[in-house]
Amino acid sequence: MTNKQPNVRAHTVIDPRTMGRPVHLLGGFANQVRDDIADFLRSRINRRYKANFQIDAISFVAAPADSQRWLSYTANDGRIHFSIERPLLLCLLRYRYGSVMPETSASVENSAPPPATPITDEPETATEERLGTMLGQQLSELAVRRIEATQRGRAKTPAEVSFADAGLQGTSDGEWLLCITLSESRYNVSGHLMLKISAAWMNRLLQALAPSRDRSRQKQMTATKPFPARLQLTLRARMLEKEVSLGTLLDLRLGDVLPISVGDADILIGDSRLFTASVAEHHGKLCLTSLADVD
Repeated sequence: MTNKQPNVRAHTVIDPRTMGRPVHLLGGFANQVRDDIADFLRSRINRRYKANFQIDAISFVAAPADSQRWLSYTANDGRIHFSIERPLLLCLLRYRYGSVMPETSASVENSAPPPATPITDEPETATEERLGTMLGQQLSELAVRRIEATQRGRAKTPAEVSFADAGLQGTSDGEWLLCITLSESRYNVSGHLMLKISAAWMNRLLQALAPSRDRSRQKQMTATKPFPARLQLTLRARMLEKEVSLGTLLDLRLGDVLPISVGDADILIGDSRLFTASVAEHHGKLCLTSLADVD
């Protein structure tokens, strides 16, 4: 069945991975990572090889299901997965080794901007694999350092990032995808560079982003007595009880004495009898002692 009424808004599906977590603060973290990677591109690639790589966009979302090939890097008890589209990697490879991009020589001679050309038909080489592995480790280190810098209790020794393995990595619960769109204006190449952050590192990041509670309020709550000590109840002691008939009560005159004997007293809260206690005398005062629970 479908709803054919016009102007009916579709309902929004809430991702349970985001509930109760400060995911609205991840945009600020993504911008910090963007600045880190932009500085890396400027100082380590553009300035050295006279390239012009720049970041066009960045997004940080819960990782969707995928079956693509990721390079994995371990850091402490978590992992950072890395992937880069091949046109970007080959463009960087040619800048690094001083070779010319395919089908661009004529355009360069005519001083016109070269068109976008497919460069993914070339067979993959060991040099390309090594460059991708090295680039992935460098960018994974940037992401890990940024997470550690976000944490309030920063570790004295930075986490060591090492290459783990390459293969088809399925998406696990709690992983998030940092997708960066790069472009290189000289050769008119663009594509995506992606970092998939495992649940272990995401938990550390989200805990660091969570707003801290007011310390004075924490101290006040710590100094407050526990709840049982703050719960006040009124105890009522019924020390004796004697039943007499209505006729006897009406016949009482001033000076008459009712014979009574003092036994255990009842301790009540409201009308509920909770304890029994022995009645004792101390310096002319009656006291209750030896409290016992009522069966």
